[in-house]
Amino acid sequence: MRHLDLFSGIGGFALAALKVWGKEYECVGFCDIDAYAQQLLKIRFPGVRIYDDIKTLTAERIIADAD
Repeated sequence: MRHLDLFSGIGGFALAALKVWGKEYECVGFCDIDAYAQQLLKIRFPGVRIYDDIKTLTAERIIADAD
């Protein structure tokens, strides 16, 4: 499953999904406006794109396919 995580916070859903689905799960991006949350996401999920504001997120900006 390829997942685009919206309103991500500190990545709680993505962390749980990794434990449940393991290698079948891939987070292709996060979206959260909070700077602290973004810093934690960068640490916990290095290399995963972080979008900063849901109000400006469009299909054209998303660079990866998600299920």
